[in-house]
Amino acid sequence: MKRRDFLKASLAAAGLASLPVRLLAAGSANQPEAAEPPVFSGHSYVDCHLHYLDFLQVTDGLERLVAAMNAANVERAVLFGMPMIKQWDPSAPKKPKYYLSNDSRCYYYSGTDFLLLKHLSQAPAHIRSRFLPFICGVNANDMNAADLLRRLLGEYPGLIAGIGEIMCRHDDLTAQTYGEPPRPDHPALLPVYDLAAEMRMPVIIHHNISGVQMDEPLYLGEMENALRHNRKTNIVWAHVGVSRRVELSNLPEIAEGALQRHSNLYFDLSWLVFENYIAKDEASFATWAELIARRPGRFMVGTDVVGHWDKYPANILKYNALLDRLPPKTARMIARDNILGLIGKRAAAQLSGSAGEAVSARAV
Repeated sequence: MKRRDFLKASLAAAGLASLPVRLLAAGSANQPEAAEPPVFSGHSYVDCHLHYLDFLQVTDGLERLVAAMNAANVERAVLFGMPMIKQWDPSAPKKPKYYLSNDSRCYYYSGTDFLLLKHLSQAPAHIRSRFLPFICGVNANDMNAADLLRRLLGEYPGLIAGIGEIMCRHDDLTAQTYGEPPRPDHPALLPVYDLAAEMRMPVIIHHNISGVQMDEPLYLGEMENALRHNRKTNIVWAHVGVSRRVELSNLPEIAEGALQRHSNLYFDLSWLVFENYIAKDEASFATWAELIARRPGRFMVGTDVVGHWDKYPANILKYNALLDRLPPKTARMIARDNILGLIGKRAAAQLSGSAGEAVSARAV
């Protein structure tokens, strides 16, 4: 069976037969327009990976995001900005929409956190309560990174749930950004992990596990060094380490080995890992479902949608096809409980209650 036909069959089995397969692309600027919000099959989600702003620091806003979440049965979302911004060079005839729009450079942008916190501060309580804000606007190679994050945490005590998405190795994005390639075991990030442990916050990191078209985990050791640095720091490895054109034939085995060695490692299944690995065919669905069932507390799902919400329902509801293959308790853990557990019940409750009221009184 061809992959496209297989995806159609999987959608039908998950009660999403009306959802076009073309909507299963990852959240990016060059996706096709979404159809009407589909009817969900009953799984309730907490999105573990969602960018409020795109690579030009533009967003469709919180109200439209909440409407899209409602259409897809998403209770809450881990929400962060975009730590990079795409430069518009005078030689480019058109403003870029995405980091791949042209070959212009990208650069780190700390203002992303302040934009997110400002918009949350201006939102009504019933909207603020839907989000678990993370902060991410630091250069991963800057020895000031931990100090800058600590200062921001001090400005908004009790209002920030975690750190990330920190951008480390990221194929084309890394190539377009000035400076040395960022890596999770860089000396600048080690104090960030200590800060996260001190504050009892998880850290989400994008770090390619290998290079383009290199079928071996070239950069796995860099992440393992980061995991060893402070065992009290829980690290969520975004997309199980894959990205565009980063493909490993034995990724499930590599992922399980890393989980065995590192009790503070978690994987988010957002973006391309679903289409390129999990939903490739029935055999891959079975392989990943078995792996998740063996390690039910170590995986979570998210959309990785970037600033614009017309395709948001499709990007979360695609996971129904995976969750329907898991025991109900495991499916609930993957869909919502694991990320809430990492953040902590008290912190999550505070962010939806009294802390949400406090943020409205602060000026960003």
